[in-house]
Amino acid sequence: MQSGAVLTTLILNGHAVSHIAERGGFSLLSAVTTGQVLDEADYPLLSAYTAPVKAAEREIVGRTQEMMRIQAGLSRPELSNLLLLAPAGSGKTALVQGTMVQDSGRLYLEVNVAKLGSNLTHQNDMAARLKELFDEASTFTMKTGRGLVLFIDEFHRIVQSSEVATEALLPLLADSGTRGIRIIAATTLERFDKVVSSNQALVERLYRINVPETDKATTVEILWGYARRYKVDHLFYGNQLFELIYEYTNRYVPANSQPRKSVFVLDAMLGWYTKFGRRLDSQLLADVLYESEGIRVNIKVDAASIKEQLSKRVLSQEAAIAAIESRLQTAVADLNNQTRPVSTFLFSGATGVGKTELAKALAELLFDSERYLLQFDMTEYSQPSSLDRFREELTSRVWMYPYSIILLDEIEKACGAVTKLLLRVLYEGRLTNRNNREVSFLNSYIILTTNAASEVYAQMEAYVVDDNGSGQYMEEYERLIRRSLKDAGDSKFPPELINRFDAFVPFQPLSEQTLLKIARKNLRDLQKRVSEIHGVELLIADNEKNSVPEFLIKENIDTSTDAGGARGVIRRIDSKVTAVVSRFINMNPDIRRIGIRVEGTTVYQDVNKRISDAYIQAFPVQAKS
Repeated sequence: MQSGAVLTTLILNGHAVSHIAERGGFSLLSAVTTGQVLDEADYPLLSAYTAPVKAAEREIVGRTQEMMRIQAGLSRPELSNLLLLAPAGSGKTALVQGTMVQDSGRLYLEVNVAKLGSNLTHQNDMAARLKELFDEASTFTMKTGRGLVLFIDEFHRIVQSSEVATEALLPLLADSGTRGIRIIAATTLERFDKVVSSNQALVERLYRINVPETDKATTVEILWGYARRYKVDHLFYGNQLFELIYEYTNRYVPANSQPRKSVFVLDAMLGWYTKFGRRLDSQLLADVLYESEGIRVNIKVDAASIKEQLSKRVLSQEAAIAAIESRLQTAVADLNNQTRPVSTFLFSGATGVGKTELAKALAELLFDSERYLLQFDMTEYSQPSSLDRFREELTSRVWMYPYSIILLDEIEKACGAVTKLLLRVLYEGRLTNRNNREVSFLNSYIILTTNAASEVYAQMEAYVVDDNGSGQYMEEYERLIRRSLKDAGDSKFPPELINRFDAFVPFQPLSEQTLLKIARKNLRDLQKRVSEIHGVELLIADNEKNSVPEFLIKENIDTSTDAGGARGVIRRIDSKVTAVVSRFINMNPDIRRIGIRVEGTTVYQDVNKRISDAYIQAFPVQAKS
C-alpha cells in the first residue's frame, strides 16, 4: 500500500468493494469477489479511466418500466449493449444507478470519457486505448466469474474522437457479450442524430432505449424524495407547490428537462430558506425563476390601461391599437382558444407606420422586456431551400423562449413553402423540429407584418388620413386591402392564411402632424441621451421660423407611403441632428449648454425658392445666470 493512502471498504451491488483512496482520488480499484483481492497493478486502465457507479443520492421513482427494459436488454443473448437516448437532465444516470441496485450480480463502472480521451498524440491512440480497456475488463470477468457493466455517458464524444476509434468499437461491441461485458451508452437524441446515427454498423450493435422526461406525478414524487432527503418535507403541505414548480419549469424553462429543472428550482428555493429564512411558497418560486431565467411569472396586465400603455410608444394608430387591445382582453381573461397560440395578428401597412414598434411595445407590456420579442426577417427565407433552416431557427428560438412575441417581418417576401409551414403553426400551435421534438407555440403571440397593398395605402393617404389613426374609414378600405393581398404576386396570402388570424390589423399612413409628433419625441430622447452621457444640456429650436422638427419632416422630403414614414424621420434625425451635435461636443468638450437651430431659407417656407440652402447648426448657449 502506498504511503498516505487509506484502505476503505464499501458495499457496492451487495458486495464488499475495497479501494485505496488518496487525497487526489482513487489510486486503486479492487473488488472482493470469490475471495480474491484485485490489485490496481492488474487493472491499471480500469483504475485510471473508470470509477464505481455511485449509489443514487435520491429515491428513484416512476422509472420501473425503463429499468425493466434495461435489465431485459442486458440479459439478451446477442444484442446486449444498450444506448439510452434521453434529453439532458431526464435521469439517464439515475436509471443506471437504479438498475445497478437490482442487478447485484454484476459490477457497474462508469467510464470517464474525458480522461479516456486525454493525453493522446495520434487518432489511433484512442482506438488502442479502447481495445486495452476492454481487454482488461475481459480479464476481470474471466478471473472473477462476475459480469461487468461499463456505463459510458456522453457516448457521442468517443464517436467524435476519430473514425479509427469508432471502427475499433465495432468488434469490441460485437464480442462484449461473450466476454461477460455489457455496455450501457448514453447520449441525447440531438447528439445521436448529428454524430452517431450516420454509422449504421455502430447503430446496429446497440439496442436503443428512448427515455422520456418524467411526467407530472413522477416529478412531484421525486421532489418529495428530495425534500425528505434534506429533512424539509414537513414544510410542505400537499402537492400544490411541487405541482406549481413542475408547471412553471415546463412553461418557462423548456431548454432543460424534467426532473432536473424542477429539482434545480427546489434546490435554489431551499438555499433561500436555509440562509435567509424565506418562506417556501409561490412567491419564492417566482423570485427564483426571475433570478435564474429572467422571467417574471407574476406579470399581470392591467386590462384597463392597455390602450394607454401602447399609445405612449406608438403614435396616431388608434384603430390598430384598439384591435390589439380587444384580443389582449380575451387573453387576460384566459378565454382564448387553448389549442392555438394565445393571439395571432397580421399587421398590414406601409413602411415606417409603427408595425414593428407596436410589436416591441407589446413585448414590453406583456413580458416587461423586449428580450421576449423573437424577430425574423422573412426576406432571408425567400427560397424553397431555406425551409428547413427556417423551421430549425423558429423551433430553436421558441423552445428557448416559449413565452414570447414572434415577429415575422415582411411575410410577403418568404417562399410559399414557409407560408404553408406557418399555416400549421397558426392552426395547431405546435411544430416538430428536425429531431422530431415537438415545440409548443401555445404560449406565444404571433405577428406577421406586410408592406403589400401599397396602392390602397397610397389612396388612403390622399383622402382619409387623420392625425390620430382613428380608422374612421378603415372598414371600407380594409376590404380593399384584403382583396389586394389575396391578389398579390404568387398567392403569398391565400384566403386560408388571412382568415386564420385572430385579428387583421391595418395601419393607416402617417399624417404630417403625426410625423411632427414622432420627430419631437425622438428629439426629446436625444436630449436625454446627451444629458446622461455628456452632462450637456441640449436646447432645440422649435419656433415658427427655424423649427428643427418642421425642417426634418418638410424640407426635401418624399411624402409617398413607401418613403419610410417614421423610419425616414429617424434617419434624418441621425444624419441632420445627431451627427451635428456629436461633432460639436467632440470639438468643444467643455461647453455645457448647446443649442441647435435651422439656418438659411427653407423651400417649404419660400415658395419661390427651388434649391434649399437651409441646414442644422449647433452653437454654444450662455449658461443661465
